[in-house]
Amino acid sequence: MKVQGNNIMLWLLLLILQLVICNYLYISPLLVLTLLPTIIFCLPATLPTVWAMLIAFAAGAFVDLLGDGLIGLNALAAVPVALVRRMLLASIFGSDTVERGESISIYKNGFFRIAGALGIVISLFLAIYLFADNAGTRSFWFNLLRFVVSFPPSLLVGLLSFNVLNPKEKR
Repeated sequence: MKVQGNNIMLWLLLLILQLVICNYLYISPLLVLTLLPTIIFCLPATLPTVWAMLIAFAAGAFVDLLGDGLIGLNALAAVPVALVRRMLLASIFGSDTVERGESISIYKNGFFRIAGALGIVISLFLAIYLFADNAGTRSFWFNLLRFVVSFPPSLLVGLLSFNVLNPKEKR
């Protein structure tokens, strides 16, 4: 089953939710809660990488401009996620999934495969974001602590938003 175009509204709503998280849910300086990697990962598999990178840059710049923080951090971290998205889809879910444009879901592909794929893109996003955010002003151990604190809640929120963005097909 191909991904339908009706997910655009859900995609935009999750992008607005990312803005709300950035602006109003500042819990700790150690916690970076993000939905952007999941939103980018859920773009249609048939979308070319260049277009995915442009969409990721636009989404990251949108969050940067309207959210708090340094301008360019989210855009900088979102573009590499879009770059590896198709390769990751092909390696974890098979190249047929990408070529045929099949949708991926927790019910069809399994929870652990989806969690692993999301874990990879969230790790990539957080590593780039935290490295650029601290840019030599903080120690490696502080950045590692920030990564360890930020990864589990971002993965949990990412799994919940993935379940919203993708169809619920039974096996």
